[in-house]
Formats: sequence, structure tokens, C-alpha cells
Amino acid sequence: YRLSRSGYTACLAGGAVRDLLIGRTPKDFDISTSAHPNEIKRLFRNCFLVGRRFRLVHIRFGTKVIECSTFRKKPEPVDATNDEEGSLYQHHDNAFGTAEEDAKRRDFTVNGLLYDIRGFDLVDYVGGLEDLKKKVIRTIGDPNVRFQEDPVRMLRAIRFAARLGFKIEKSTWKAILKHHGEIAKSSPARLMDEILKLFTQRSGHDAVRLLKESGLMKDLLPWVDKYLASSNDKGALFWKCLKALDASEHAGENPPAALVFSAMCYPMFMEELYRASKEGQRLNSMAAAQAVLTDNDGRPRIIRADFYQVVNILAMQHRFETWKGGRFSKPRFVRRRDFPAAAAFYEIQSAARGLAKPGSRPWMELYKQCGENEGASGELPLKPKVRRPRRRGGRRRRR
Repeated sequence: YRLSRSGYTACLAGGAVRDLLIGRTPKDFDISTSAHPNEIKRLFRNCFLVGRRFRLVHIRFGTKVIECSTFRKKPEPVDATNDEEGSLYQHHDNAFGTAEEDAKRRDFTVNGLLYDIRGFDLVDYVGGLEDLKKKVIRTIGDPNVRFQEDPVRMLRAIRFAARLGFKIEKSTWKAILKHHGEIAKSSPARLMDEILKLFTQRSGHDAVRLLKESGLMKDLLPWVDKYLASSNDKGALFWKCLKALDASEHAGENPPAALVFSAMCYPMFMEELYRASKEGQRLNSMAAAQAVLTDNDGRPRIIRADFYQVVNILAMQHRFETWKGGRFSKPRFVRRRDFPAAAAFYEIQSAARGLAKPGSRPWMELYKQCGENEGASGELPLKPKVRRPRRRGGRRRRR
């Protein structure tokens, strides 16, 4: 309203309008306006300019952040003949435009709806209302061109189809099957972020199914695709783990990356343990978890911060079933930093295997008791402090 009173056009845009029309609670609200970033900054003291390729404005209201963007127009078509690789990938799309141009440069018709507060009008330049009624995900424009301009749009199509329960339109699906190899041109950090978004709002199972059917899994998660192709039971435990993850109250609407990768790697981890026992090797759960999460050249398949946490979560699973009490009233592995995540995943994998377990609540109570016994801070030490031996001899004196 402040933008509108100041003489600018301001509309609710994107997913918020879509979710309100189908009766879902929007995750956040985005605003598109005719005001330029510096003009928005003059109106709001509580705003910050972000972005390199295209300047966006984040306006803070307490803990909430409203993203405000200036109307953009579709970038000029790239002359593929002058490109060394003949690529349509867009590196620059920071040209300002009108409301209609902004709607038409968006990815899918259901995300191209605008709500103008001046007349309380729903503005549809791209046929998004009709596709909402049909429950269809359709690209705005030629899907073959749009997916080559930004290959991440293929992942977004799968995410929206799985989350909303919609179908991907035929020409859009054919374009994904044809151009799924283009996804390698996107940055690894952005791809990892989009992969984790597939599991938000309890839609991971359906999203990964579409990922497999489209061929994108072979490009993004080749080790998972290889396991599903070689599995005798067609990865039955894998799909059960994803279903249990979606249904788990511990994972919630936005599951942590460690739980996501633990659910995907657990069937491979169990297969690795079975192989080791069959060959007469000593069972080492830590080594088995590391073998699943590393390539042939020894590099982690996921970022290192998540790598070590997932290894610890998988390695601790057998202890929940084998520990039966003993000399001490509490097991030592309760003191581990990753114990809460391991206990949450223990309940997920038990549900996937169809085991009737009491759940993770008794273990978490034990964890809290240990924290209270360790001190007022409640922090559990990871490892006992070990004193290093002193160096022999003194420091050399300078001549």
C-alpha cells in the first residue's frame, strides 16, 4: 500500500497468489512493482538491497522478510550461432519492464498470476487460471527454449508437480526428457539447494519418483540411480524410507539435509553391511557409511558438513537395537553431538522397515538427563579432553 500511495504499481506475485487460489497457506509473499530498487529503498528504512545479477529488495518486518522486485522483461534472445557451444543459457536478464512483460518472463503459467491491490484485481496474462483449474504445470513459452535458458526450471517443474499434486503438461514433460542433460550447466550450490527443496512440504517421495522418470536423477544423483537400477527389489526400502520421511513429525515441512541424505543412503548402507558380513569381513558401520557416501576417487558425494553428520547418523543406527543396558545406566553414544538427529532417523527407518518400536521419545529423555548431569549448560562433550604431551626442550633463544 505504501508503494501504491507513492504512485507506483505494486502487485502480489508468484506462489502466494497461486496458493491462495487453491486454498493453501502461502509460505511467503513476494511483491512485484514498477519502482526501481533505489526508489524502494527511499520509501522503506527497514530494507536491504541484495543480489548481483539482478537487484532485489528485502524488507524486514520483525522476523518476516518480504521480497520486493522490480518488473522485469524477458531477456533478448541469444544468437546461438555466435556462441561457441550454441547454448541458449542466459547469463544476463536484468532489464526492467512492465507488469505484463514481468508475468510473461516467469517460468510457469501457475506462477505468472498477479494480484493488483489498487482495484483488487486478479491479473492473468499467461493463462494461469485455466491451468490451475486443470491442475497442470505448463511453461510460459516454448519449453525447449525456456529449459535451455535456465535448466533449473526442470527441477522447479518437478517440485511444483509433486507438491501441488499437479500433472506436468505433455510438451513440457517431453522437453524435460530431451534436455535433462542441460542441468549440468547450473552451479552445484544452486542444484543442491533445489534438490533439498524437493523434500519440503512432505513431497519428497513423489518428487524423487518424477526425478527418476525424467532422467534427471542420472545427472544429479548418479550413485542413487545406479543403486535403484541394480537393486533386486527395485529399491523397495529406498521408496519406503522416503515415504516415512514425508510422514515423520521429526522431519516436518522442511526436513534437514542430514535426514534427507540419511533416508536416501540407508538402503545402500544396509546393503554394504550385508555384503561385508557375507564376505566374512568385520562389520564396521562407520566404514560402511563412508563407503556409501564417497566416490571411487575418495571424494564425498555431498558437502562435507552434511557428509560427517550423515555418516554418524547411519553408524549409530545399530546401537539403538543392540544396546540392552550394562555396567553404566546410560550408553556412551547418547553423548554424541549428532544423537538427536540419529534418534529421529531411527524412528524413520523403523517405520520404513515396518518395525513396531517405542519411538525416539525415550531416547531423547535419556539425552536430556545426560545433559542435565553434565552441567548447567546442558551441553554434551563430544570427546573426553586429552592432554597433549609437552614438547621436550625449551624454545630456542635468538642469537
